[in-house]
Amino acid sequence: MKKLVKLYIAVVLLFVALFVTSNLLFKSFVKRNNDAGNILMNRVVDGIRDKYIMRTLQYSNIDPISGPGIQKIINSYMKDNRSAFIHEYGYSALPDEVEYISLSTADGTENVNLINNGKSSDKVWSFYGKDNKTLIGLIVFRYNDERAGALHIILNVSLIAAFLISIGICLYISSTVLRPFEKLSDYPVKLSKNEITEKLPETKNRLFGRFIWGINMLSDNIQNNQKRVDELSRDHMTMLTTIAHGIKTPVANIKLYADAISTGLYQPDGQVNKSDAEIAAKISKNADDVTELVRNLIDKATDTVVNFTPEIAAFYLEELRVFLEEEYSNRLNMLHIPYSFAINHNAMLKSDKSGICRILSQLMDNAIKYGNGERITVNLNKEEDGFYFIIKNKGNLPSEKELPYIFNSFWRGTNAEGIDGNGIGLFEAREIALGLGGDIYVRTDQETREIEFDVYIGE
Repeated sequence: MKKLVKLYIAVVLLFVALFVTSNLLFKSFVKRNNDAGNILMNRVVDGIRDKYIMRTLQYSNIDPISGPGIQKIINSYMKDNRSAFIHEYGYSALPDEVEYISLSTADGTENVNLINNGKSSDKVWSFYGKDNKTLIGLIVFRYNDERAGALHIILNVSLIAAFLISIGICLYISSTVLRPFEKLSDYPVKLSKNEITEKLPETKNRLFGRFIWGINMLSDNIQNNQKRVDELSRDHMTMLTTIAHGIKTPVANIKLYADAISTGLYQPDGQVNKSDAEIAAKISKNADDVTELVRNLIDKATDTVVNFTPEIAAFYLEELRVFLEEEYSNRLNMLHIPYSFAINHNAMLKSDKSGICRILSQLMDNAIKYGNGERITVNLNKEEDGFYFIIKNKGNLPSEKELPYIFNSFWRGTNAEGIDGNGIGLFEAREIALGLGGDIYVRTDQETREIEFDVYIGE
């Protein structure tokens, strides 16, 4: 999710930069238009003044041309030069209206008030008489700024709309693709570590339908292969045990005979025959070698049953509670089995989280398989001498006589009759606990039909 947050930040920063850049470019564009407009207005004022002077040359010191007369000069000049102005300065620099306002009322006209109507931007230029000293009026260039304002609004609204659409797309991708995939991406890792047995739930999201289907097929395949491996391992162990017990008595007898020969027991005079004693010692040594070979085969076969190499790291008890909640809450609710997952303190422990999850998974699966569905409780506790994970449930219990063998490999109690399994789960769980410096203890109450597994993990 950190990468997703960075993506959001990058999108926001991109649009902030785009927003600022667009507005700066727009202001630069407006400024260029204003500069062109100023040049145009200066040229227009000079041109109008030239025409005005030409028409007043015939008079001595009087400017007889009235305000309306000057307005006609302006209108004529703008009409004659409109195309040239547009070509040279651009259409946006051309004023919408050029108006002359006389400062004198001698001609009988009333002064005009310069009041903007909110839709125009007026540029006022002084207009002097023929002597270039006497101010006789004002030339007002009116620009309708609705276009520029509307363009500015459209630009910013478009940018904001694009920003909101992009954020919406990011949120949609996050909610429908990235977040679900982040949860799905943890499944293959947990599956490879044998932490989970549940399938991925089907969803309405068509984006991951085939992926979920393929992962569930892979899960079924792995579980079937693991089941087959467990069966082969059980047959292998059974064969080795049978061989060991079958060889044990003959090898013991051979060693006994060799010892008797080496002591001269079978000699008529009871004296030790040196050559016979040497042969008997070799026979005895070979018998010991056969016994050691059988023991090593059994040990190696047992070691291959549990494939676990601790990877120690720090994590919190809450992470184990979340693991149980995510992996078993839906399953228990579907089976209508009441449950509770609790911690007494969210302490940090340094151990192998994956290994502990495998232990808890095995004990939870057993509680579901062999329990009566009345209730399953899990307490994850931090005590002075270490951590205790207590799993309780009620159901069909093994007898008190069977409890010492409950953690043996490929052993199954009388309560497992008719229930699928290979008798390797509790053996594996305890081996992992031992590998983490802990152990697993079991207690039963035959009256209440309650069984309790206490997993101890040292600090």
